[in-house]
Amino acid sequence: MIEIIDIILPILSLVISALLTIPVFRLIRKSSHKLALTVGWFMAVYAVAGTAVANLALKYYGLESYSVLNFTLNGGALAGLSSSFMIDVISIYMSIIVIALSAIILIYTVFAINSNERPSERYFAIMLMLTAALLGAVLSGDLLTLFIFWEAAAAGAGFLMLYKKNALTINSTLKYLVMIIIASAFVVFGLSIVYGITGSLNFTDVQQALVTLADKRLLVIAFIFIATGYAIESAIVPFHFWLPDAYTAAPSTSAAFLSALVDQGSYYILIRVLVFIITPAGLNWIFMLAVMAALTMIVGNLFALIQTNVKRLIANICVADVGYNLVAITSYTSLGLVGNLYFFLIGGITTALAFMAVGVMNSHGYKTLEDFSGIGRKMPLVSLALVMAGLSFAGVPPLGGFMAKYLVFTSAIEANMSWLAVIGVLTSVLQTAYLFRLVNYMYARKPKDETVINESKRILIPIFILAAAILILGLFPQIVFNLLQPGGNLQLIPPI
Repeated sequence: MIEIIDIILPILSLVISALLTIPVFRLIRKSSHKLALTVGWFMAVYAVAGTAVANLALKYYGLESYSVLNFTLNGGALAGLSSSFMIDVISIYMSIIVIALSAIILIYTVFAINSNERPSERYFAIMLMLTAALLGAVLSGDLLTLFIFWEAAAAGAGFLMLYKKNALTINSTLKYLVMIIIASAFVVFGLSIVYGITGSLNFTDVQQALVTLADKRLLVIAFIFIATGYAIESAIVPFHFWLPDAYTAAPSTSAAFLSALVDQGSYYILIRVLVFIITPAGLNWIFMLAVMAALTMIVGNLFALIQTNVKRLIANICVADVGYNLVAITSYTSLGLVGNLYFFLIGGITTALAFMAVGVMNSHGYKTLEDFSGIGRKMPLVSLALVMAGLSFAGVPPLGGFMAKYLVFTSAIEANMSWLAVIGVLTSVLQTAYLFRLVNYMYARKPKDETVINESKRILIPIFILAAAILILGLFPQIVFNLLQPGGNLQLIPPI
């Protein structure tokens, strides 16, 4: 039997750990075993949070039926505004992704940055807070709670970008924060209209109220504001221009965290709002989103094609991946939703792996394509990890990116949108071309000097955990499907 404490515990454990991280680091710095104690502290933190998430998942999968469970914190006259949590297959799945990826990226961060620097403990604390906020967002059962947790995560992302304070990071962070503030204003206005129409912000109550709504004109206005707000935060074209600047300027540790977790969280919100609330109400958004998906795939890949800075190239691939995710959402089928959720995981792992590998290379002064000439001989292990990420981006079997794109494009064909699948395949061919150009620089060109760089074995551990995950999940995608469809017959799409 699931209780409210089972839901709150993983969030609360991360919040408490974040608050304790700063005083704990003051003690760690006095020790002669700083690195071991730092790793031990975060392993203990994630052991507690991971156990709490696993406990919640086991209790849910132990139920006789995998129905949607709602938990409201308080009732009374203001029940419509009460904070609530919703547990279903998708929220459990997203919780597992958030806690697992966050743990791996944070351990990489411990090895990548100097823990003796005074801002480092605050940096780690913000990562833990962001993880807690993302868990709260994916477990939310109402639009207000979702908004609060998500905006906390989005605002906290700005602090991660600013870890290295220079003109570039300040400019990019300000641009990001301005866009987030504008997006928040759109969403709040849309939510106020929804509350005025339905008298509630609870997912289930809003959906049921909108289904019976006779005059849907106000709903259209609310939908436009909410969708625009979340489109800005998801970096959907034409609202994407903040993302390449932000991820290029941010430290690679921050870019890995944000691309793997905050980006994926934004797609999850679109699923909740579009698939589970708006569509059952009879509002057809599919063609509009299909056009935006096509534009996002095209623009993201075209801008990646012309990049010479490798980190910025990866950032533009993140934009293109937004488009591939939208293709799956647009299909509005169970296959599309499964493909989208699978793409969440593979996309998050692949972008994190790419930024982590590029971060190691950047730390040695290699940033542009010319700098990467012959780097495969100088840094063979890190180069191998980056190549695996590139091949997964391109959808080369047997890596996870192949199965992710296969599911996405098949769902589009199943939904009678073959034209969208064709655009997706063509942009994937373009993606393969510029990624193989990167591989050509890495292995076919002579390096400027033949010095072999001593690769840190510690930092390779989290990198190759993600590389192995891409390969394993590509060979055995059923691991993910079993989480999403226990028993093999779960209908993920709500009836219209």
